[in-house]
Amino acid sequence: MIDNNRSSAAKIPINLKTMKHANKLTEDTRGFMSDSSYHPGELAAQDKAGTRGVAAELAVGKHSALSFASGHDVFLAAQSFAALASVDLKNESVWVTPLFGQSGDLAAISEKEIAISRDCIPNLDMLNFIEPGTPLSLLGIDLNRRIRHRINGYTIAGGDNGKHSVSLQVTEYTPNCPKYINRRDIIPASDGTPSLNKNARAETRTRLTEDDQTFVRKMDTLWIGTYAPGIGADCNHRGGKPGFIRVISPSTIEWPEYRGNGTFFTSGNLESYDRAGVTLVDFESGSIIQMTGRATVDWEHDGCYEGASRKIVFHITNLVRMNEITNHRWKRLDYSPYNPVVSGTGNVDTESEYPQVATLAKIVDETENVKTFRFVIPRRIAFLPGQYATFEFNNIPGGEAIEVRTWTLSETPNSINGDNTLDITVKRMPNGLVTNWLHDYAEVGMEVKLLGIQGEMTAVSVDENTQKPTVPKHLLLLSAGIGITPNLAMIRGIGAFSLQDQTDITMIHIERYEKDLISQSELLRRSKQYPHFQYIHVISSKEGRLTKGALKKMVPNTASQQAYVCGPTQFMRDMTEYLVSIGVPAGQVHTESFEF
Repeated sequence: MIDNNRSSAAKIPINLKTMKHANKLTEDTRGFMSDSSYHPGELAAQDKAGTRGVAAELAVGKHSALSFASGHDVFLAAQSFAALASVDLKNESVWVTPLFGQSGDLAAISEKEIAISRDCIPNLDMLNFIEPGTPLSLLGIDLNRRIRHRINGYTIAGGDNGKHSVSLQVTEYTPNCPKYINRRDIIPASDGTPSLNKNARAETRTRLTEDDQTFVRKMDTLWIGTYAPGIGADCNHRGGKPGFIRVISPSTIEWPEYRGNGTFFTSGNLESYDRAGVTLVDFESGSIIQMTGRATVDWEHDGCYEGASRKIVFHITNLVRMNEITNHRWKRLDYSPYNPVVSGTGNVDTESEYPQVATLAKIVDETENVKTFRFVIPRRIAFLPGQYATFEFNNIPGGEAIEVRTWTLSETPNSINGDNTLDITVKRMPNGLVTNWLHDYAEVGMEVKLLGIQGEMTAVSVDENTQKPTVPKHLLLLSAGIGITPNLAMIRGIGAFSLQDQTDITMIHIERYEKDLISQSELLRRSKQYPHFQYIHVISSKEGRLTKGALKKMVPNTASQQAYVCGPTQFMRDMTEYLVSIGVPAGQVHTESFEF
C-alpha cells in the first residue's frame, strides 16, 4: 500500500553551510519543491528511469502525519527493531542507527510526534550531534510480516519526559512495499536480559578490515540513509540474496538497485546530495557495522547484476563496528521471492521450493475486462486463501528484460495441503504493461517463472497443535474492484475446508458498474448455502460511494470483527478510518495493495 507525503517536508530547518554543497539549490527551487509532490532530485531520478508517470499516480495518497485510525501507533509500539537515519549537519555526514529494544521503546505521542527511547540506541554518540532541527528518518519494520513504514521529519526539543530521549516531529509518513524483505522471526533477549549489550566495544576506522569485508559479503540486507538539503532525511531498506553487496575495495562497496515502485526517494536524494549512511546488521550474531560516506547512482552500469538497471556505489569515510551489541537474535524464515539470482557467489538455496516453471493451462473470461489464468507447476505448494503469487516474465514488448508482477491466488480448493494449480484473476488496467499483455497475447502452453507465494491478507490459519484450519468467529470482507480477489479466495477457502459453520461473514463489495461484478452468481449461491454469510454489493454509479453511515448499518458486532480490506489506496484509507470510527479496533483491520 503506497501512501506518501513530501509537500510539508520543506519546513525542516536548512543548514546553509550544507546547502552550498548540494548543487546550490536556490530559493526559487525550494519554492518549486513546496508546490510539487517530489523534489528536483527525485524528479531527475524518475526521468532517468522513465517512471515519472507512475510516480505521479502514487503521489495521490501522500501523508504528512501518522494515522492512529489506521493503527500506525499500534504498529510502532509493537516493534523491537527499527532503523533511524540522522544527519550530522556540522560534519556533513549521514548515519543509520539500528534500534534494538522492547515493545514500547517507539511511541507515537501524537500523529505528528514520535518518541524514541535511549534504551534501544546502541551507539549513543549519535545523540551528541542531534539537536532541535536535526533531520531524522525512522524506518519501522516488521521482518516477519514484511511490513515497513518510513517516517521522516526532524528533532524537536522537549517531548516525553520519561525514558524517551529523541522526539521526532513527523513531516512525512509512507508505508513501503514488501519487496526484497527477507523474512525473519525475532528471538528476543530472555526475560530480564536487556536488549542491548552495554559491554560491547565500538571499533572505529576509515576502511574495512578483512574480517569486515567477510561480514559485508554474507549480508542479505542493508539499511541506507540519505539527505536532501531543504527537504530532509530518508531511511530505507535494501534486500537480496547473500552476496548482493560487493566489496570493491577496503573503502568502497556497491550493490544493485532492483526494480521498485518508481518514486526514487533514495536515488532522488543522492541526485541532490551525495552524503549517505549504510548500516549492516548480522541477525545471527547481533553485531553491526555502521558506515558513513558518499554514494552515487550508476545509471549506466555494466549489467553485472541480474535484475538491476542501476547500482549504487558507496565510498566509506568512517565506520563503527560493534560486535554482539544486541542480545536479540533472528531466525531467517525465507528469502523474498522478488530477490534476483546473485551470480558468481555459489549461493544456492537447496531447501527452496522456488523458482518453478509455471505453465499456462487455461484462460477464463470473467467479465469484459477481467480474465482468470490457470497455471500448473511441477511441485505442489501449500498456501493460505488470500495469499499472492509472484511471477517473472521475460522480454515483454515495451518492458524491461525481466518484469516481476504479483497477483492474488483466487482459487484455493487444496491450498493448505498443497496444490499444483494456481489461478490468478487479472483486470485489464490503463498502462498495465504485463496485465494487458496477458489479456491480449497469453496462450495456453506459455511458460513463466513462479518466484514465490506469500502474503498476510488471509483470515484462514492452521492451528499449530491440531494442524486443522481455523477462521475468526466474526469476519468482515470489504473490497472494491479487482480488490475482491483475496476476499473471494477466503470465501472459497472457507467452503473448501468446511469452515462455514464456524464463522459469521459479512462480505461487502463495491463495483462501479453491475456488468463488472465478478463471480456474482457464485457469491449469491454461497450466501444462500452458508448459514451465517451476508453478501452485499454496491454499484457506485447508481448508489454513490459507500459512506460511513451506510457501512455502520451493514456491519454487526463491530468490536469483534476481523476486517480485511482490499482495493484502491484511497478506498482502503477511507474504509479503514470508517471502520475504526464505528468501533472496529485498528489492530483488527487488515489491508493489502500491490501498487508497487
